[in-house]
Amino acid sequence: MSGVALRRPRSPVAERAAPVLRVMHRYTFSFALVLTLVLLGWNLIRTPDFGWTSQLANFAPLAIAAMASTPAIISGGGGFDLSTSPLMVFTTAAFTVWLVPNGYGGAEAVPILLALGAAVGAINGILIVRLRLLPVVVTLATFFILIGVNLRMVEAPLFVRHTWLTDLAHNVGPIPGPLFLIGFPLLAWILIDRIPYRRMLMAVGSNDAAAFSSGINVGVVRVAAYALGGMFAAVGGMAILAVTSTAAANVSQTYTLQAIAAVALGGTHLFGGRGGLFGSLLGAAAIFLMSNLLISFNLNASWLQVMFGVMLLVAVVFVGIGAKSVEAR
Repeated sequence: MSGVALRRPRSPVAERAAPVLRVMHRYTFSFALVLTLVLLGWNLIRTPDFGWTSQLANFAPLAIAAMASTPAIISGGGGFDLSTSPLMVFTTAAFTVWLVPNGYGGAEAVPILLALGAAVGAINGILIVRLRLLPVVVTLATFFILIGVNLRMVEAPLFVRHTWLTDLAHNVGPIPGPLFLIGFPLLAWILIDRIPYRRMLMAVGSNDAAAFSSGINVGVVRVAAYALGGMFAAVGGMAILAVTSTAAANVSQTYTLQAIAAVALGGTHLFGGRGGLFGSLLGAAAIFLMSNLLISFNLNASWLQVMFGVMLLVAVVFVGIGAKSVEAR
């Protein structure tokens, strides 16, 4: 019998759970999807007058912050972009303080803000790649710099007069305006799938040494990931202006940790190589709906943080179990 590998017989429970675990391994966002649907149903029961457009408007900044944080994490190398939230607020300040007073508050503001966000993200990426610095260190430094800049630019909250941006918090014809903001990163991600970059991004995140050996420019791919996240963060800034009609420096830190939690909850591997914007969107939706639900029960706000932690822990455990189960087969 030498040379014959003996396998431990699987229990009936393990056999029945195997298909579910395989689905969870293949579709890492499945836990977030189920959780979101359950929480959405519970919210609709608790709040019959749910108000889809207003809820989407309130949800949009968190959703876009989560999607903006995703490319850097997928790129691997410990790529966490902590500067996403203050960058979102920086774009609101740039629009309010620089663009509107100089007559650039119309549609021409969109490419300017997108370029501004992409430039900040690219600077982060260049510093990380060229100087071989830890992403957490670089983006944390940018986090503090942007908070300081925001405080200098907007010393007191500035109200934005009625503009096309504030219209996006309401219906645009029959379509809820926030869907245009949330849909932009998703559409960009779908279009990126049409070119080789997205496959290269996954390859770099999975194994940068193997990707380099196959001829992929790892540095360029990672810098582009941070630039892409910065561009999405600029859209998040527009979402903040749409829902609040205000540029305020005191919200610079609001979405930092929630965005990373949403990315992890959505099934994106924190070591890179797997994941996507759809999962991050679902993770953000689960967090937002849980917040709404706890508020409807008039529970103490401290329980919200506890629930975030529990949701995140359960999601990571389920994804890990699914991965190990598939590998064991």
